Amino acid sequence: MLAKAHTAPRGFSLVEVMVALIVICVGLLGIAKLEALMLSSTGTSRLRSLVALQAASLAAAMHADRNYWDGSSSYWNPASNIALTATESAGTTTWAGSPSALSADIGTPVCQETSAGSSSPPPTCSSQDMAAYDLGQWAGTTSSTTTTGMASVLKNSKTTIGCSQNTSANNVVTCTITITWKENTVAANSQEQQNGGSAFQDQTYTLVVEP
Repeated sequence: MLAKAHTAPRGFSLVEVMVALIVICVGLLGIAKLEALMLSSTGTSRLRSLVALQAASLAAAMHADRNYWDGSSSYWNPASNIALTATESAGTTTWAGSPSALSADIGTPVCQETSAGSSSPPPTCSSQDMAAYDLGQWAGTTSSTTTTGMASVLKNSKTTIGCSQNTSANNVVTCTITITWKENTVAANSQEQQNGGSAFQDQTYTLVVEP
């Protein structure tokens, strides 16, 4: 009777190990790409939400200062429009545009309350003073230690407020708040990469307000 031949146990070859390593590496790279996309999308959503909240906050301030923005005061002529632009860069804010009197008053907080215990009466604030003060507070102030307002939320951005009067609709004043900023995006594939992905792109948020 012939004895059954025993075959030696066969293990993994070096080629099989290398193929397995390549498959694992490709999978890990895919996971890393998904993680980068997730973080980028989360940051983008957070930033856009903050921009929307800031625009709504500015609209609320304009409603509070209706005596200025509705064009009924003598500070600006609705027929000539309002065009103000605030540029936030490195924590500082610069206003420019017309009417120049308003942009000049923004940096001068004439409507601040007097300090506690002061014998000086509080200042008398006009509609222009209040509008300028609220705009300055919204845009942000910078001290040696802190930065507040829009300057702390979105640096290197630009905010434009344009107001005009619609003569065909009972002279209703309409103001458009436009905020532009650069947003860093991550391309999910080669097509997005060719279309400008993984780069800083200009984004715009627009809100129409009737003070």
